[in-house]
Amino acid sequence: MYMPPKQREKIINELMYNTLEITFPDHDEATITEDNIASESMTLKQAVCDENTLKFGGCIASEFNIDLVNTMDRTFTSALVGKWISVKLTQTFPSGNYLLPSATLYPSADLFPGETIMSKEFWIFSGIIDSAEINKSDKNMRNVVAYDVMSKLFEWDATNYLYGLWKSYPNGYKIGDLFVICLNHNGHMVVTLSDSNYLNSVINEAENTTVRDFKTMNKSWLENSDKISYGEILKNTCEMIGLFGVIQPNSDKGVFTLKALTATGEIYDFYEDFHAEEFVSTGYTEIDVSIGGEDRNAKIMKFEPYHIPDGAISKIYDMTDNVIAWQEYDKTNGATVHRLNDLLNGAPGRRIYDCEYTPCTATLDGRLWREVGDRIKIRVNKTDVNGDYLYDEGDEIIYELVDTIILSRTITGIQALTDKIEAKGME
Repeated sequence: MYMPPKQREKIINELMYNTLEITFPDHDEATITEDNIASESMTLKQAVCDENTLKFGGCIASEFNIDLVNTMDRTFTSALVGKWISVKLTQTFPSGNYLLPSATLYPSADLFPGETIMSKEFWIFSGIIDSAEINKSDKNMRNVVAYDVMSKLFEWDATNYLYGLWKSYPNGYKIGDLFVICLNHNGHMVVTLSDSNYLNSVINEAENTTVRDFKTMNKSWLENSDKISYGEILKNTCEMIGLFGVIQPNSDKGVFTLKALTATGEIYDFYEDFHAEEFVSTGYTEIDVSIGGEDRNAKIMKFEPYHIPDGAISKIYDMTDNVIAWQEYDKTNGATVHRLNDLLNGAPGRRIYDCEYTPCTATLDGRLWREVGDRIKIRVNKTDVNGDYLYDEGDEIIYELVDTIILSRTITGIQALTDKIEAKGME
């Protein structure tokens, strides 16, 4: 989420106050304001990967948690369960533009001495209320937990769905259509799909083959009794093109968005509870996929990048369990397998190979324009063996920048936003 640098600096250094609102896209409830929200009770959990090693695909549901308080004007019940909500947090800060003398302007909550003010709205969650339980120690308070629609997609059964889709596309399938049809549940889009250049990525320059035209045939397409959900199809499809699937919140029910790990990062100077590994989790050097069938022995097919960095430690990404890529049944010809080769040796493969970062955990100031999947840098004071700061010849503290990725995060509070981030990884 882009913000002008000057606005970012104002929010970081001169934030005045935050305002939280919970809206209902279906207009079946009135907007919930701070009058009915317990102070600092918000918790928002988001992730693109929470495994010990970097695994693409993700498609992890976000969780929103807050305490609502009954008042004389409004009482909350369990009828909230099942309703769609969108959560907006507005940050107010000085604009940097000085006030001019005026006989019509008086001190108010909308004025800041010497400067006009401005505000920035952030939609931080869109999803469905899963529970609304009464607080055991205070019956006038109700704890609300909501998840975005990804949680439902992992509940909805799609068994034999791939088989039906294969019959609809006898010459192959389109990855872009998988996203659209999985989100089009029971005849209507549960959330919209953002326009994405990733769906038209060229994977074979000579043939102008794109991700949308990728062809294969395997056991996943056969009619069988194996259970699979729409969420699992989305997850495996994202993994094949080296991306993550997230629900981007908005004023409605959200947008399904394909997200890559970003290449550049914003610097954080403030941190607490910081811990970083002493190694960098390097990108993968090759990708393995299990291939085989009735007329030949199963084997592992390897895809290697165009260039393996000098001194790179062998690190294999295993895509064998991906039901879209797994070629257990392949009786057509080698060309279908070569399409997979084109895909993983093209832009999708480069996204998997190019993913170095330092595994770490840290508590940071809450910057709502930063999203899961974003690369960040944390400016850390270097210390000696006793934990004392190290200084250079000019008596200045020596710093180092830790380059990492927000793979998972937990945002807490409202006025005092804190962001606990985590990036797991192995050497």
